[in-house]
Amino acid sequence: MSQLTSDIWSRVKYGEGVIAVMEDLDMSMLETLDVEDLDALPKGFRYELHEGNLVIMTPSSYWHKVMARRLVFMLCNAGFEALQDTGVLGEKPRDNRLPDVGVLAALPPETANYSNLPGSAFRMVIEVVSENSVNGEYGDKAHWYAERGIPEYWIVERTPDRSHDDAQVHQHRLSLVGATPAYARERSVLLSELEAEYRARNA
Repeated sequence: MSQLTSDIWSRVKYGEGVIAVMEDLDMSMLETLDVEDLDALPKGFRYELHEGNLVIMTPSSYWHKVMARRLVFMLCNAGFEALQDTGVLGEKPRDNRLPDVGVLAALPPETANYSNLPGSAFRMVIEVVSENSVNGEYGDKAHWYAERGIPEYWIVERTPDRSHDDAQVHQHRLSLVGATPAYARERSVLLSELEAEYRARNA
């Protein structure tokens, strides 16, 4: 096994993998790529289509993965249908988002055949913010999820002291600003405190 030198680490961290993915893609297919085609793209990356534009998300940090997993366990133990990397469909065939965690409210028949579901299938979506690739969690994505009518939206980020074992969870609920759907923050809480609340609620 080769040693993980700083040079290798910087190449892994800052996008050589994305370049390799782009080299493997048939660029002509991008003009007609739709949401259902995303499963055929090279593995190891997460993909979204933003109104027909392909977005390749770099692999997340282990902190990011662990926080997402803890949220899924917490919500599943509370009786919710929580899953990682659940695709949310836009109204157009070339538009979707891939939240880190989705909590499903209504399942269509034969769910095993779907990679993406409409916003009406979700009661909540959760985005974990990666420090090196902030991806519109507070802006574009919040607006997009609100337009799909998803009742709750949580944003999870590093704590001010950058704890390796905890996270700050900002909980938002859908409301109307005039006639426009938007998320209003209800509270911010540490993930460890939220887990304790859910454990007490389930006891």
